[in-house]
Amino acid sequence: MNLIKELQEKKGFSDSERTIADYLLKHSRLLPSMTTRQLAQKTYTSSAAIVRFCQKLGFGGYTEFRVEFLAQMIQYIESPCGMELSMTDRDSVHSILEKVTRLEIDAMQETYRMLDPADFVRAFAILSKTAHIDFYAMDNNLDIANMAASGFIMANKCSTVHPAMTMQYLQATGAPKDHVGFLISRTGENRMLIDIARLLKMRGNPILLITGKKDSTLGSLADVAFPVASVKTMEELGPRVFLMGAKYVMDVLFAVLMTRVDFHNAQEKESWLSQHFHY
Repeated sequence: MNLIKELQEKKGFSDSERTIADYLLKHSRLLPSMTTRQLAQKTYTSSAAIVRFCQKLGFGGYTEFRVEFLAQMIQYIESPCGMELSMTDRDSVHSILEKVTRLEIDAMQETYRMLDPADFVRAFAILSKTAHIDFYAMDNNLDIANMAASGFIMANKCSTVHPAMTMQYLQATGAPKDHVGFLISRTGENRMLIDIARLLKMRGNPILLITGKKDSTLGSLADVAFPVASVKTMEELGPRVFLMGAKYVMDVLFAVLMTRVDFHNAQEKESWLSQHFHY
């Protein structure tokens, strides 16, 4: 959620809400010590209007809004959202280096803000009951699936990744009930993955999802959906931004799983591999 952008654009705001938004953007440094009553006085509104404004933006109240607004404002001051981050033929190597670095940092921070720790708890409860994860993804998202599969095996979770969509359909058709389906989709609206998700749902297989749009068709079918940052355009490294957020979620899941692994057994496995495989 880009709160600063919402306040700047003021889409669907009433006149009083526009006044509040303008004041917040111009006087953000005063907000840490401001109560709702003080902010209401400055904007010629009321405390109730301030709370309603915060709730309209998706927050439980003024305190929750203030924390998120100040966090995003600090980031905005360091790198304004209006700063052009798209890559063009006018960019030097130096400017591209700066833009890519900014994009990747922003993607990680935005994904972190979007994630709910409770979702990882729910996902762990699902993953702890299975020894096998079936991945469903297309194109670049298969790279994330393969990366996750190689890591999860160290956490005693076998994984299947089929690059061919036909094989993924067959996999979903015959997946045992104790297999978990893990879908990766940036839009959450891929028709083939939706068909697979519905099939898995009908068969009773749990579904985990990583997506750029949690409020999507796939999001509604998943038992747990992890939202990650994404941008639309190729010039802003759209696919790469999503892949970075997806890898971040996989890394957290892997870390959670590894904390529950028998470390003595894991060390024996690593020692055996070191003795028998040289590469």
